[in-house]
Amino acid sequence: MDEMQNWHEQYRELARVIGPGATKKLCAYFGGSQISFPKRLWDQQKEAVVIREEYQRGMSVVALARKHNYASRSIRRILARPQA
Repeated sequence: MDEMQNWHEQYRELARVIGPGATKKLCAYFGGSQISFPKRLWDQQKEAVVIREEYQRGMSVVALARKHNYASRSIRRILARPQA
């Protein structure tokens, strides 16, 4: 852990979350790259497909909103969009 004192702050913070070993692997793989992490893990189009399927199986808009961490209005907007 003493070795981490010499790391860049971003890597020290990452190591606190995922551990030093995983941080070293990420640094070796992505070192020199700039990475942006979207706030949402799911791809929007794929999540919309899942939301439509769950709605068709009878899940309510409110339940979908809770499950997918959206407002009910956003779920209705997703359901109203034409499918690609």
